[in-house]
Amino acid sequence: LGQPLCSVSGGPRPGSSSSSSVGPPGRPTEMVLRTAGLVLLFAVVPVAEAEEEISTTPVECSISVMLLGSMGFQMLLFYLVNWPDRDIRKYSWRVISQTISIFCAVLLFQGFNGLVEVYIIEGGSPLWEVGVDMMQLVVWLTALQVVLAVTSGAIQEMIGGGEPDMEKVELRVKSWSVLFAHLAGFSAINAWGSLQQKVFPSSPLVSFAVVPIGFVGLFVMYHGYDNVREHIAHMDDGEKDEFEHLWDEETQEAEEDVAGLSLSFLTVQTVRYHISGHLPNQEGIEEWALSISHSSTQCQELLGCGAIFFACSLIPLLLENALHARIHKMSHAKQEWVKRVVETLNNFFTFANAWCFFYGVKWALSATQFTEENGLLSVVLALLLSAIAFVLIFVLDKIADNQLLGEDSELADTATEKLITALGILIGFSWEQSFDTAVGVVAASMKESCPPPVSKLLMSILLVAIVFPAWRLYILKTEQELSADDCEEKELLKEFAHQHRELFMNGDMEEHHLDLAHLKLKHQRRKAHGHAHPSALVGPSGEPLKHYRVTAHGVEEVIESEPPAPKKKSGGHRKELSVHLLPKEITGRPH
Repeated sequence: LGQPLCSVSGGPRPGSSSSSSVGPPGRPTEMVLRTAGLVLLFAVVPVAEAEEEISTTPVECSISVMLLGSMGFQMLLFYLVNWPDRDIRKYSWRVISQTISIFCAVLLFQGFNGLVEVYIIEGGSPLWEVGVDMMQLVVWLTALQVVLAVTSGAIQEMIGGGEPDMEKVELRVKSWSVLFAHLAGFSAINAWGSLQQKVFPSSPLVSFAVVPIGFVGLFVMYHGYDNVREHIAHMDDGEKDEFEHLWDEETQEAEEDVAGLSLSFLTVQTVRYHISGHLPNQEGIEEWALSISHSSTQCQELLGCGAIFFACSLIPLLLENALHARIHKMSHAKQEWVKRVVETLNNFFTFANAWCFFYGVKWALSATQFTEENGLLSVVLALLLSAIAFVLIFVLDKIADNQLLGEDSELADTATEKLITALGILIGFSWEQSFDTAVGVVAASMKESCPPPVSKLLMSILLVAIVFPAWRLYILKTEQELSADDCEEKELLKEFAHQHRELFMNGDMEEHHLDLAHLKLKHQRRKAHGHAHPSALVGPSGEPLKHYRVTAHGVEEVIESEPPAPKKKSGGHRKELSVHLLPKEITGRPH
């Protein structure tokens, strides 16, 4: 091996006679030696490098965890959104939708708020900071009213254009309503949180005073906006059309979300203040030394408060059901007011449960002191909460399957909906914090060419511009379809259409069996879309039309029977379909 493997000129090798030149490697022994030499030569460098110690800086650990966790998280989502159980699919799509809407709203608000803090608030007095933050709240609430007025078609006649399609309008206004509700909600957190930090920080009890103040302040503003909407709605013809009703309903729902989101956060700030003895800043962030010093008892107390808030979220519904007859006797205006208060309380307790669980898990994870990097902590927290959330989806499904809260119970459905909403907030807020850290690091690295607040805002807008359209066009649409009242009929239609294609692709299937399958598919299509059967139509003679089919035996009248109903695992809980277009003696599958 110490000799050259071959001679470039084809001349003699050292130690051999001058007449023995090296030709093409045709001899087996020589070929093996040369191959072994090449393998050893190229193996030296990797072995040497493997002996070097692998670098494990905090930044590299964060990137590694992010890459591995994101890949596993995305593959998990593919499993969940394609799960055979339709309730699992529905819950999964809802959590994903909530997550992305929260993510977009917080990221966008943080970008704009960072710009305001640096160029407007910085250097001012505490009262100036509170005043500017309150103005931000008014701006976002006003933007909410305007955007929903445009997207709902309520002011279509004022801005010009024909009457929009109602089905498209509903999806469009829902997407913008959710986004701007969360934007205004985090703006309210910032505004009332600023008041809590600057005016009421002396004790937990005093800091809680901002919650009733915020409740009154928000509802005073809501009353003003409601009067403006009523005035605009009656400007043209004195009556509300369907688009103006949609504007009013979606705006009220968004305002209730704003109140519930912001006031619950302020309440949990007070709870954390009482448990730990320190009031976090208005974004809920603590100093690193404090965040890693929480005991297991403090973590358990905060998580216990979250469980109490969840139990309280069912109380408004129970009271509303108990007082239904009395509420029904009230005037329409009072009924609307009671409804808004009940919905706001529902949102308040649901969101408070989410905040307690989020910060309780964060306290417990920080107390392990596995890292000193906030970025790595945020990524691990997001992955952990995502895993917990999707495990809870299966738990909720099992609870509904086994009717632990009663068969077809409204209480069970409400509890499930609230937990799903809370899970969406948990995951969305945790992932947003991870991305906010990443955006902040990139913005700081570009400070020589662009101020960090500006670059952070631009990157936030870019991310939202990519994520929001995909969420609106695909994720939110799918969630709405799975939550619709006619979802089961349309799911059955999809299943029948899939089976119909399989039957037609089967070369051994007889023609009359295909005709029968086609008739049943058409019947299910009419049920899913609410279309009338041809027999319900009336001909020129005034008699109902009849449906005929040409067969080998002549012309026969078609008497369609009801298609088999989907089998369900448990009473009223929607599950995977186990029906088929044709009987089992034809297809071999259960009827």
